[in-house]
Amino acid sequence: MSAADSTTTSPWPPLSDRPRTIAFTSGKGGVGKSSLVLNTGLALARRGQRVAVLDGDLGLASLNVLLGLSPRFDLRHVVSGERRLAQVILRGPYGLCIIPAGSGVVELANLDEVARRRILDQLDEVARSVDYLLIDTGAGINDTVLSLVLAADEAVVVTRPEPTALADAYALMKVIIRRETTYPFHLLINMVRDAGEGRRIHDGLSEILMRFLAYRPGYAGHVPSDPEVPRSVTDQVPFVLKAPRSPAALAVGALAGEMLGARAATRTAAHATFWERVVRWGGQPV
Repeated sequence: MSAADSTTTSPWPPLSDRPRTIAFTSGKGGVGKSSLVLNTGLALARRGQRVAVLDGDLGLASLNVLLGLSPRFDLRHVVSGERRLAQVILRGPYGLCIIPAGSGVVELANLDEVARRRILDQLDEVARSVDYLLIDTGAGINDTVLSLVLAADEAVVVTRPEPTALADAYALMKVIIRRETTYPFHLLINMVRDAGEGRRIHDGLSEILMRFLAYRPGYAGHVPSDPEVPRSVTDQVPFVLKAPRSPAALAVGALAGEMLGARAATRTAAHATFWERVVRWGGQPV
């Protein structure tokens, strides 16, 4: 997929015989990324898609908290051989699968070949059973975040109209683009007043990226500020379920609809699985 602005083409490629792997990432915390990836996953699942969400915010897992779930085990226990992957997956509404990662993804890069194959086979079984694998990365530009982003087919960069959030979103994209110049990023502007503000933020950040990196990101849209969002976090009920007609839920529904649109894309290492790419990028400096 080209990184063309979605004013001319839809940024989302079609489903294929392997899952679409999309990382939701951000340069800094506090921009609403985890809530958006969870609600997007539910919006896709409600449309009949088979969706798994990997909690890659290692050490600060939050997806299960947003759903009011308390896992006893996570991917660490699969890596150690204590549990099978099927025993740690959490089931959410509409059949949404949550993979509580713990510190397991970091450890994948350091496994011996036998252990690595054992865990990759189990992870691939899950990946082959879904249409979408969404990854909630941590915030920032540490090695774990970068390896998860690089392993995904594409990434949604969540930011908000606040100078430090925009500066950190730029820094994150710059690091990735310098390694892989055609990596498909899409900007999702959260907590805006209206569509006009979202578009202005996207265009301003795109102009900076074009000036210094000759790169134009796609536009994944905007999500307006909405009092239902913090209420849903407090109640541990995602806002697409709690308030399906709220402005935020309608915006996320529009995002899911765009993702279900179809345009062909190419991607470096497209024939490798996401998990194989995690291991590959996890073992290389970014």
